[in-house]
Amino acid sequence: MLEMITDMFTDSKIGSLDTFIFALFIGACLAGFATVYHRRTIGSLVHFLLDNEAFSPETAKTLREAEQDLNIFVRMSLKRNVAFRRIVSMVDVPEKDEKGRKISLSDIPLYIRESERRRAEEMYSKRTSEDANMWMVLLSIAVFAVVAYISLFVVPKLVTFASGAFSIFR
Repeated sequence: MLEMITDMFTDSKIGSLDTFIFALFIGACLAGFATVYHRRTIGSLVHFLLDNEAFSPETAKTLREAEQDLNIFVRMSLKRNVAFRRIVSMVDVPEKDEKGRKISLSDIPLYIRESERRRAEEMYSKRTSEDANMWMVLLSIAVFAVVAYISLFVVPKLVTFASGAFSIFR
């Protein structure tokens, strides 16, 4: 059993372990920063709707009014993100205007239902969207970096030491 563990950390296999741990680390960093960016980007639309009290179809605001009409991440979230669509609702409008042109997503009024107001405030509060998430991402990256360091440098040395220590009893 000990020989199997020792063989895992020999030079021929350590390269692939290095690559795997490094890939996990890079993936965790990218995912963390993508989450923060998403929260801030999507959060800016939610903040706009909350600040302008857009809680019904009558008080709804458009992406153009929020100056988010060119933001591809907001547009994609409105089209595909079901969880986000539960919070931010679209007013039902006809697909075409009176001149027969297709109505742009930028011109569809958006609002937060009164029943979802508290959830929107909790999920996208300015403190949560800006400060707390960034600190959590940085803390997670630091912890993952420590785990990666231990996995790459400390564990192989401990395995080699244990292998040498137990070989005395053979």
